[in-house]
Amino acid sequence: MGVADGTVIGAVKIVDNGDPAERFNLVLVAEGYRQSELGKFAADAQHFANGLFDIAPFDDHRCAINIWRLDVASDESGADDPVGCGGTGATPDTYFDARFCNNGIRRALVCDSSLVLSTVAAHVPQFHSAQVIVNSDVYGGTGGSVGVSSTATKNSLGNDIDWREIIIHEMGHSIFGLADEYFYYAGCGIDGPSQNQHDNIEPSQPNVTISPTAAGKWDDLINVSTLPTQSNPNCSQCPPDLVPEPPNFVVGTYEGAHYTHCGAYRPSYNCKMRVLGEPFCAVCQREIHEFLTPFDPDFCFKFDRLDLSRWVAVATILFGVIQDGGGVIIVGGKPIPIDPWGPLRHSLWAAMANPHDASPAMRDTIVGLAMDHLSSLVSSDAHRKQLQTQTRALLNEAVAELPTYVIR
Repeated sequence: MGVADGTVIGAVKIVDNGDPAERFNLVLVAEGYRQSELGKFAADAQHFANGLFDIAPFDDHRCAINIWRLDVASDESGADDPVGCGGTGATPDTYFDARFCNNGIRRALVCDSSLVLSTVAAHVPQFHSAQVIVNSDVYGGTGGSVGVSSTATKNSLGNDIDWREIIIHEMGHSIFGLADEYFYYAGCGIDGPSQNQHDNIEPSQPNVTISPTAAGKWDDLINVSTLPTQSNPNCSQCPPDLVPEPPNFVVGTYEGAHYTHCGAYRPSYNCKMRVLGEPFCAVCQREIHEFLTPFDPDFCFKFDRLDLSRWVAVATILFGVIQDGGGVIIVGGKPIPIDPWGPLRHSLWAAMANPHDASPAMRDTIVGLAMDHLSSLVSSDAHRKQLQTQTRALLNEAVAELPTYVIR
């Protein structure tokens, strides 16, 4: 098994936000996809990329991340699924030797991470993270030097899930250094006594602690009168459910975390690092923000926040530049008139409507925005990159000359 069981086809950039030397570079790696299934992998990778920036806090860093997919054809589909963990006994021949049942836990899906890293480095030298997508409907994943996730649509309990949530959870581990916030290892009612009490060593991860007050971790975010916020009255069992559940944004110290029933605390009752489908808690979001901020460009105009397609945005901008008069913008699906003589004369949208009254920096910003959107639609990679490089240089220079209140 291994490199004899497939072929590396190559890398394709599916989200281009600029120079790889300046952005965070995420590579999605195919595992357990046969040659005839690489079209499915391309669709899976694009499906993930389409949804990533809808999730906080990635929605605030959508211009910070480039995404590639690495097409790798395996001889057979899926991953090893040992009978000893309740699996099917399947042993397909795959390139990265993906397998369930690591440490006796069926959902613990791993692969040859060293081979993943060397393969990705050969095709995307400036990558920061590799996330392996395993073509299997068995639920599982892990996060280490690489993230590994299946494409299961149901979890271990048979409940419906969005498999993209598995990848994002594992990214929490492999990229941002976050801990699991759940309070079991094999499962509630299955774990032995070793999961009853956390040892007296402070975890290195920022989102779990042995301190009931979260001292030195997230105590600056706590605004509750009683700590810990939740205690576990019986350490031989998982903590009881709270009814009603506290909102995710309520930060405190909830006992039960880091695979143990007692002695370790998590910041919120729920978090994506505990339950798939939940938002990241405030502590995890802060860590992700701090990690990705250095990769943010100086200027990132997000037209989708105004419900504008790229084509409509370009047409609106160019109409305002060419025609010295009013127009409309689309906000929330509704047309909003632009009055070129109104009180918003010096705002971005007013300048679009009456560009001849705008400052040179504002005009260059408007034209640069239109050019940036148009360049993204060029089919030739070489010409697109050349146009984007020149356009973004123009934008960076123009935006630097604008008053800070104009576009923020």
